[in-house]
Amino acid sequence: MDNHLSGLTPSQAEAARQTGPVVVLAGAGTGKTKTLVAGIVDRVVKRRMAPDRILAVTFTNKAAGEMKTRIAVALNIAQAPYWVGTFHAHGRRQLRTDPDIAGLRPGFDVCDSEDSTKIVRRLLEKAIEAGVMNADDGETFRKRVKSVSSRIAMLKENMVLPPDAVAWVEGRIATDVITEGDDIMVWRDAAVLYPAYQAMLRESNRADFADLLLWPTVTMLRDERYRRDWADRFDCVLADEFQDVNRLQFLWLKCLSKDHNELFVVGDDAQSIYGWRGANVRIIRSFLKEFPTGRLIALEQNFRSTGHILSAANAVISHDTSRLEKTLYTASGDGEPVDILRHTGSQDEASGIAAEIGRRALEGVPYEDMAVLYRFNHLSRLLEESLLRAKIPYELVNDTAFWQRAVVKDALAFLRLTCFPYERQSDEAFRRIVNQPARGIGAKAMAKFEQVADEEAISLYDAAERTVQGRTGKAAEKLRGFLGSRHESVLYVRLE
Repeated sequence: MDNHLSGLTPSQAEAARQTGPVVVLAGAGTGKTKTLVAGIVDRVVKRRMAPDRILAVTFTNKAAGEMKTRIAVALNIAQAPYWVGTFHAHGRRQLRTDPDIAGLRPGFDVCDSEDSTKIVRRLLEKAIEAGVMNADDGETFRKRVKSVSSRIAMLKENMVLPPDAVAWVEGRIATDVITEGDDIMVWRDAAVLYPAYQAMLRESNRADFADLLLWPTVTMLRDERYRRDWADRFDCVLADEFQDVNRLQFLWLKCLSKDHNELFVVGDDAQSIYGWRGANVRIIRSFLKEFPTGRLIALEQNFRSTGHILSAANAVISHDTSRLEKTLYTASGDGEPVDILRHTGSQDEASGIAAEIGRRALEGVPYEDMAVLYRFNHLSRLLEESLLRAKIPYELVNDTAFWQRAVVKDALAFLRLTCFPYERQSDEAFRRIVNQPARGIGAKAMAKFEQVADEEAISLYDAAERTVQGRTGKAAEKLRGFLGSRHESVLYVRLE
């Protein structure tokens, strides 16, 4: 084995040395990043490729940073090759060089998802005011805005340009690809608003995240001279987490590697969980059909888990008949058996988990040595309640405890103020929600409420009621509406 590949397993080294199209099927804990970095090092050391002619992409800044650090250490250089980063970072560099392909001017801004959502909100509001679209209540409207924003991004990820959006969506509805009634409505809204959305971006010289890859890829597919100009800059293209790429990202990679055919991708179709945001697992599964001269090399030795865990994982994934074949194994021994607990519902499950943690704690397992994993943030509530009832201490990692979330605190403040408005104990609730959402109640008005409340020994709610009497103006009207809504809330709470 070559010195620069020492420390790799035979499968890892074989993958790193491959030429031409290769898909490395890297199971969980099998050293995929190590193999990808080794592939880059092999191309620099053995094949004498210039580091600045190697393009490597991944999905997150964190993963890109780790990749850069490993490459720099392996090559014994101060800084990793320039073209190592995320899809969006590379696309942004490409678009900065040729902004006109997207109808933009030099120095354009990149708007984040929040900015994109604000544009969609304005467009929807205009359409509703014009009677083109139906109105919604507040919460439904917010969800509609978010959904339309998401669909516009998905249109771009599917290489659908603004003039073609309506026909594309109607075609998917006609062929039963889009079937749910609410989903059909959202897709149609997105298709109709997409051209205006893109026009607003261009007028303000801005690009959203999807634009960063969309316009370079569209241009490379349409203009061979442009494609060659960019493809000629690289001798090899490598991609991490390939199971999560969408059609746009794959076509971008394909355009840049078309001439030299040096496309090295690492991924695992069994770990594809982002289909809801556009990832297409069929791309990695059909890699060898797309590149008939390519190789598939499976990394199956797991360095992270024990035998029992891998056996359970292999048994579960075996039910996916479309998967690419591999079987994970380990040299770490069988380890502790996997206990499977059956529950009849989410509440029973949460209580059962708390009971199991309590049982293990009594056996001497420290609380800090136990962890609970869940798929979505909203699933934490029942678990937290069960742990609190069982007096089990816990810490949420990279999340906010359910009862500490702003929206929950707001709701509890509304309930307290609804039921006990004239108690001074409700003053903190009043402070929290009197201007939520904004009603123009500034520091000066709050100081007046505080003064009246202190002088007359009454609650802030009572002080606000007395202060607003006889007042005119928009802020006073909004405050009266807020104070008056308590009576409707009291009826609602009592009925519930």
